[in-house]
Amino acid sequence: MAIYATVAFCHHEFVAELSDGRCLAQPDFRAMAEALVHARVKEGDVQYEWKAGQRMITAGQQVALRAEMRRLEREFVGLSIAA
Repeated sequence: MAIYATVAFCHHEFVAELSDGRCLAQPDFRAMAEALVHARVKEGDVQYEWKAGQRMITAGQQVALRAEMRRLEREFVGLSIAA
């Protein structure tokens, strides 16, 4: 079963609510990408949310987060094959 994540930017950190009920908070997009990959979230299963009072995640940050997740997924698959 796929795990989905909804990512927002709140109180100077990225916060992700996962479909399995977990909540992740990280200070930057690279750390969030790593946390999401370790939680088995695929880059295509990430949505972005904005609520009043929160800073909006920019298009550049969204692209950077997805790109970092793809890079980490490729690296993770490469390490799995090598083992």
